[in-house]
Amino acid sequence: MKKLFTKPTLSYLRFFAKKALDKHQPTIIGIAGSVGKSSTRNAIEAVLKDHFPTKSVGNSETGIPLGILGMKPENYSKIDWIKMVVRSPFNIDFLEDTKYLIAEMGIDEPDAPKNMTYLLTILKPDIAISLNVSATHSLQFDKTVKKEGLSEEERLKTVIGNIAKEDTKIITASGCKVGIYNADDAVISPYIEKVQESQKLLTFGTKSMYDISYGKYDVSRKGTSFTFFIKHDDKHQELSLTFNHHIFPQEYREVFSAAILVGLQADLSPKQIKESIEKNYETPKGRSSIFEGINSSIIIDATYNASKASIVTFLDLVDTLKKETDHQVVFLMGDMRELGQESQIEHEEVAKKIIGIVDYLYLVGPLTRQYFMKDNLTNDSIVLAKGSQNTIFLEEAVKVILKNKEDQKKLCRQDDFWMKIKSGS
Repeated sequence: MKKLFTKPTLSYLRFFAKKALDKHQPTIIGIAGSVGKSSTRNAIEAVLKDHFPTKSVGNSETGIPLGILGMKPENYSKIDWIKMVVRSPFNIDFLEDTKYLIAEMGIDEPDAPKNMTYLLTILKPDIAISLNVSATHSLQFDKTVKKEGLSEEERLKTVIGNIAKEDTKIITASGCKVGIYNADDAVISPYIEKVQESQKLLTFGTKSMYDISYGKYDVSRKGTSFTFFIKHDDKHQELSLTFNHHIFPQEYREVFSAAILVGLQADLSPKQIKESIEKNYETPKGRSSIFEGINSSIIIDATYNASKASIVTFLDLVDTLKKETDHQVVFLMGDMRELGQESQIEHEEVAKKIIGIVDYLYLVGPLTRQYFMKDNLTNDSIVLAKGSQNTIFLEEAVKVILKNKEDQKKLCRQDDFWMKIKSGS
């Protein structure tokens, strides 16, 4: 399929996507960041959809234009793509009457078409969000480091800086009216703070001076609650979110802060935002799903993908649950892929974090798919499953220890396309 998606084909899809945007002119909300884009997209949609006609698209140079045209590949076959190319001119009214369009804008490389510069030729957000930057996809950014003789730490810092420079273009190069960003992230802040004075910047993070600052965070096996302090209508307001039967890491503060700020820009009240997000928010598959496991265990399914930042986040979560319950922690960890020369240092830092938190560690590579711990899982364990999707597919291992087999359909990558890839056919 790579041969099919030549430059003319991408230009063709982009052309009709832009025609659709020009015709219907929705307010575009764009989301960038190394971790949390899909969760933030879902959170923003949860806030807006009760009040406005809202659609969401993403996450790539093909996913964005196809989403704008209301299409999604069924099986990624050549015939499938040809059908969508033929349908493109007839689907420009998919966004008819849409007030808000939420676009997940992920970058994989420094070069077009997988960089932010190219994505901004498809659509330019009116409201742009920059969540964070870490070493995700650093393999592709290795070539941006020209200086020789750098230490591993210096090289990693340079790579992350180059990722940040490209990723934050969602604010700095888009001409957005409103830029929302994580002011605690010392890597992205220097780039975003240099934007034009005509652009409105809103911040979230730990400090009280930000437009949203973090309050109390509580998590248990029963659910999660967050408290935020909002600068709104020239005064500070407190907003608390409670999610029963959802166990979220503390870093979900970034997700919900961004969603709250978008809701305020849409002239919703804090009360409306709270009611909508508590009612409508659901986690994307494989991002932070909770299942009952065999032997009275609880499974935290974060199998969709993995980076150092996201693994550390979830290790902090299970550490909190371990202290609350005094139950043992089992970590099913797959490789973190696409890290290039930074792979060793990133894995070593995760290894240091594991010490003192994890009681049983299962390291999974491409040769171990299903058999790993079915006969060795201790009672009442807290099981964390997390690894990169590139040939690892830890969701297949999770199937083995699910208490209720009907939960298998709630795991990520269970459609026909992915199952064929996993089977090698």
